[in-house]
Amino acid sequence: MALESPKYTIISTEKKFEIREYQGYVVAEAQVDGDYNSALNNGFRILADYIFGNNTKKAHIAMTAPVTQAYADKSEKIEMTVPVLASSSGPSKYRISFMMPAKYSIDTLPQPNNKEIAFNKVDGYRAAVIRFSGILDKKLALKKQGELESWLKANRLVPKSDYIYAQYNPPWIPGPFRRNEILAEV
Repeated sequence: MALESPKYTIISTEKKFEIREYQGYVVAEAQVDGDYNSALNNGFRILADYIFGNNTKKAHIAMTAPVTQAYADKSEKIEMTVPVLASSSGPSKYRISFMMPAKYSIDTLPQPNNKEIAFNKVDGYRAAVIRFSGILDKKLALKKQGELESWLKANRLVPKSDYIYAQYNPPWIPGPFRRNEILAEV
């Protein structure tokens, strides 16, 4: 069974890069401190707990893909990273997000019991995307973000957002079969 993902239209494709036009959607988000992997794991647990019923209605909400990670600290610039990662020597604050199923709006979602969870409406946007496989860690993230940055520069495109790191598969899927992406609004 395929998981619901944000809807988009491909505007152009060049090898592993795409320009996409995304429709709007709602996300549940948690901001967590830590290094790349611990922040992703902790944020995932918080959000999974919510969709598995830790909410005011004890409602189970369908899992969606991808799980996204981005820097929450606006003052920190990311220098070459893929899924939510920056060259930083210590802990950082990351925003981990789950897209909510399209049948929900911010007003109809069950309220979380955990105060660390917030909802956000993401308006439609255009993004440059690099798609790749592998186990997404800080090293791979930095490498792939650098490739996207180089492609953007070569195509005279300027990112309007921080980079967003997206993982589409559960952790038990072998690296060569995983779908990962890095996105930047353009």
